Amino acid sequence: MTSSDLSSADIPTVRKQLTRFSCLEVAPTLADAETQAVREALLLFNELSEYQTLGICADDLATAKAATEAYVAVLSRPIQLDLEPRNGPVFLKFNTLKGAWYLDDYPGPSRGVLVSFHTTEPEMDAVNGTYGPFPLDLFD
Repeated sequence: MTSSDLSSADIPTVRKQLTRFSCLEVAPTLADAETQAVREALLLFNELSEYQTLGICADDLATAKAATEAYVAVLSRPIQLDLEPRNGPVFLKFNTLKGAWYLDDYPGPSRGVLVSFHTTEPEMDAVNGTYGPFPLDLFD
């Protein structure tokens, strides 16, 4: 299904598919078919949104950087982040509208990628929201 095939009546179904990950601390391991379904749902909401914000919690900077670059390449445009070295778990936030990022240490237990979709179109309001955490390697 593409965004042209998606009616506003289908948005709650896609939203339900994505919100089932809410409140998890760690992204689940997905079977191949489930991975493909989640990718398709994210891509549909991506097409209906104006921009996205990603929040990545990872055990190390290399993993967070790779996840960010992979997700952004699929959702927006290819990027290469030039980040200062850092040890230990990190939180990396990326805004596709501005191309801006924020990096900090992260001592918490969460791991995975949160995706927030943003749109100002009233008929697409149900797309707005934060979904995940999704696997760090979902788009590898």
